[in-house]
Amino acid sequence: MAIQHLKAINEELVDAQLDYAAKKLLYKEREADLLLHTDFEEVLGKKRPTVDEKKAYITRELSDAKHKLNHAEVLVDKLKRDYEIEKLNIRFTGDFLTTVATGAGLE
Repeated sequence: MAIQHLKAINEELVDAQLDYAAKKLLYKEREADLLLHTDFEEVLGKKRPTVDEKKAYITRELSDAKHKLNHAEVLVDKLKRDYEIEKLNIRFTGDFLTTVATGAGLE
């Protein structure tokens, strides 16, 4: 049972990592798109906005996407910790050796 739980956590981790990678790529694409296609003079109301003003505008525009990206990253970190904790739990409770011995017919 413990090995199946470990495998389930691993599958969740893989899914979370793929989701995080997709969100990160989407975020970077949207960031680049804003930087390339925004008329900063018009949206900021300044003839020559500074680089920091442009970055601030982009940060504000992408705040929701950044929040989702951060959430996905935290989920990946949590699942990594859950996986490591479950591995330790299996080792310390002896379930791993029992599962292996039972599966090999050594019981």
